[in-house]
Amino acid sequence: MARAMKYHPRGSVLFCTLSIEEGLLLLCNPLCEGILKSCLGSAVQQYPVKVCHFLVEATHVHIVLVVENPEDVPRFVRHFKCESAHMLNRLLGRRKRTVWCEGYDSPIVLTPVRTLVAISYLYSNPAKDNLESSIERYPGFSSWEMFIGGKNTQEWKRLRRDQFEALRAESHNLRGYTQESNRVQAASEESVLFTLFPNAWLEAFGITDAAEQSRWNQRIEQRVRLIEARSQRLREQKRHRVLGAQRLIQQRFDLTYRPQRSGRRTWCLSERRSDRQTFIGFFKALMTEAREVLSRWRLGDLTAKYPPGLHPPSMPRLANVLPYL
Repeated sequence: MARAMKYHPRGSVLFCTLSIEEGLLLLCNPLCEGILKSCLGSAVQQYPVKVCHFLVEATHVHIVLVVENPEDVPRFVRHFKCESAHMLNRLLGRRKRTVWCEGYDSPIVLTPVRTLVAISYLYSNPAKDNLESSIERYPGFSSWEMFIGGKNTQEWKRLRRDQFEALRAESHNLRGYTQESNRVQAASEESVLFTLFPNAWLEAFGITDAAEQSRWNQRIEQRVRLIEARSQRLREQKRHRVLGAQRLIQQRFDLTYRPQRSGRRTWCLSERRSDRQTFIGFFKALMTEAREVLSRWRLGDLTAKYPPGLHPPSMPRLANVLPYL
């Protein structure tokens, strides 16, 4: 299958979504949190991107980030998915099983207003999905406390995949997950320093004044509260309840769940239709140029330059090595 082209120019703001293929695997227990911290921290350490905000639910991860080096974005995602998949499969006693859906969604966000909407959507997801009434009560892994509390640098344990082993059936509960977490954390002598950049997206749009940045961050919190209140009213009308933090923490790995996904991957996000149309026209022209360059490569003309901001495929093999006779 041909790889979808992605445009990640330096300094752009991306709203990335990584989805689990099947099951409920990214749980709210200490073991999963330790895995996610290690994989996120090591991915950023090796392939620097400026992570602004993130939130994890059982079936997917949302990340808002600013691009430093375009080539680092797919490598960052690949490292995070690969390491976490190996660790989860080892815990589940599985070999060579796919954990993540192929690829990832990473539309470029074209305006600060639309970025604010995306970040608010990210943090209000637990309320909209009837997991908890507010982001503060949600026990899953997210950057909310770092964002609100201002403590943007944390040291996390660096875990290795060979530290993990298959859990026994009787250990698939909160007590077993906590004990396994304590074991692997105690066995690790490495750590990674993770830094959140909650204002990097504002700086990407030229908003550098501290007071103005503070106002934008207040608007994020206000919008999150608004969406949470709206979700609560909707639950009351339908006589629904949230799943609740206690039940979320006590969840076990579930390999039978099949996520219901809808919609399609998008190239860009903006509240203005004209912006979206302009970007789509530009991106289509860029893809046409990239295909022409790839065609020239296949004919042996390697002088053609791949368009900047796109991730070039591997160079085509133009000859086979003959055995020495």
